[in-house]
Amino acid sequence: MKKIALGLIMSVGLYASAANAEDLSSLVLLQESSVASGKIAARDWSAAEAELVNTEFSPEDQIFAKVNLAFLYSATGRTEKAVALYQEILDGRDNSFAMTLSGKARKVKYIAKEGLKRLESL
Repeated sequence: MKKIALGLIMSVGLYASAANAEDLSSLVLLQESSVASGKIAARDWSAAEAELVNTEFSPEDQIFAKVNLAFLYSATGRTEKAVALYQEILDGRDNSFAMTLSGKARKVKYIAKEGLKRLESL
C-alpha cells in the first residue's frame, strides 16, 4: 500500500516560474517540516542544504529529502545537480504520494518530471 506523506517539503509546482526562488508561493509544499522545509521556506539555503546533506533520513523520508534537495539545487542555480537528483528519483522504485498544500496528492515521480520540464525550459 502506498504511503501518503503529509505536511511540508519543497518542490516545484506545475506552473512554477524560473528557479530563482523569488516567489516561493508558486511552489508545491509537501511532507514534514523535519525535512528542511522550514529552512527552505525561510530561504536559508545554506542551513537547508546542510540539513539535507548531513542528516541520515529514515528510508521512507529519503525520497522527500531528495525532492527538497533537487528543489534547493534548482533554486540556487545548480541545474546539473538538480537534474541529476530528479533523474535519480525517476529511475528509483519509490513513487510515494505527497500531500500538497492545495490538498492534492502528487506522486514524487510526477513532481520530478515537472521539475525536469521546468529546468529544461530555462
